[in-house]
Amino acid sequence: MTVDGSSRNEEMTLLKNRLAVAEETLRALLGGEVDSIVMDTRQGEHQIYSLETDERPYRHLVERMSEGAALADADGLIVYANQRLATLLGVPLERLLGRPFSDWLDESERSLFIGRIADEGSDRHDEHTLRRLDGSRIPVLVGVSVSREPDGLLRCLTVTDLSPLKAQQRQMDRLNTELSDRLSEVHQVNGELDVQKTRVEEANAELQVVNGEIRGFTAAAAHDLRSPLASIIGFSALLTQSWETFTEENRQRFVASIDRQSKHLSRLVDDLFTFSSIEGGVLPTSPELVVLGEAIARCLEQGRRGNARVAVSCSPDLTVRVDPQHLERILDNYVQNAFKYGEKPVRIDASRLGDMVEVRVLDNGPGVPPEFLPRLFGRFARADTVATKAHRGTGLGLSIVRGLAEANGGHVRYEPNVPNGSCFVVELPAGGELGA
Repeated sequence: MTVDGSSRNEEMTLLKNRLAVAEETLRALLGGEVDSIVMDTRQGEHQIYSLETDERPYRHLVERMSEGAALADADGLIVYANQRLATLLGVPLERLLGRPFSDWLDESERSLFIGRIADEGSDRHDEHTLRRLDGSRIPVLVGVSVSREPDGLLRCLTVTDLSPLKAQQRQMDRLNTELSDRLSEVHQVNGELDVQKTRVEEANAELQVVNGEIRGFTAAAAHDLRSPLASIIGFSALLTQSWETFTEENRQRFVASIDRQSKHLSRLVDDLFTFSSIEGGVLPTSPELVVLGEAIARCLEQGRRGNARVAVSCSPDLTVRVDPQHLERILDNYVQNAFKYGEKPVRIDASRLGDMVEVRVLDNGPGVPPEFLPRLFGRFARADTVATKAHRGTGLGLSIVRGLAEANGGHVRYEPNVPNGSCFVVELPAGGELGA
């Protein structure tokens, strides 16, 4: 190799070394790893070039921000970006430089953002959706402010990840929804409790009424039991101790009183047993074919109320299928009530209505007070009227009538007797032909 050739190779090697140093220096400059450069002059002196060391802390601050940051020119091209923005997008940092920031937004948001970039007005912050390199999307808050630099206007972009905030918001929304559901359930439970409370209060009110009725029944029953017993015991003692001193007429009168009071006592005890059987659902029933007209006549005869005092309208061939004793109790109770609490004339009408026979006992008294009608056929029920105060009773009569009628497949009801009075009705299954 010639001398000239050797010299050229040395120059090439020196040039390569200097280029390598320049490239490393440029890398250090771009990376912000140096504050200044010291270079040799041709006079053998050292020249120091400062790299604006006052700005280095701010560069480090931007690089360590938790938000993404970038500088964009008037066209929206990124001229600087920090590592946080690259991490948010999931791309290498160098892929951001020279590329429009709007490329990373949803297509529906790009035109709006480009308009904001072109606007040189006041700072703004708006929500956007970033599209990451892997296709996922994250909500962000993008702030845009204008910085006037010697080379022109730059747009300072700050990008804040809203994912944690959105997640917290979703959690809060879920908790609020659950809380609303719980509150709704609480309101529903409170409503149900209010309903139950109302029912309990109504039940307590009804219980107080029933307790009052029971007390009234107990007092009336005690009186009705004590009065005939006192008469029976009194007349029996007189006859036993002084039989010889009484005339035959007085003896017969005393015996008749004993007989009358014994029957009254027997009827009261029978009412109590019947009521107990009805309430317990164990009332024995033996239905058979009964000629209704004959049953009505026997009832009036046994009650010593001749046909002249009670008008009867009943076909002689009208029959019912019912327990005879129960029918007698129903008719007797209705007729007794008509004479006790109503006024003459008293009338009994009977007719067939389809598969049922309707018996109506009517009087011309004051009728039943409207406020008492719901309790008329209830147990221990007695209306507060002048007529009821004049006749003591247990209040079991009409409740027994209802129980007997229902046990035989019938039912009872009350109707006003227009223009005045009461009409007590019982419907019982119609019977077939006699002997059939």
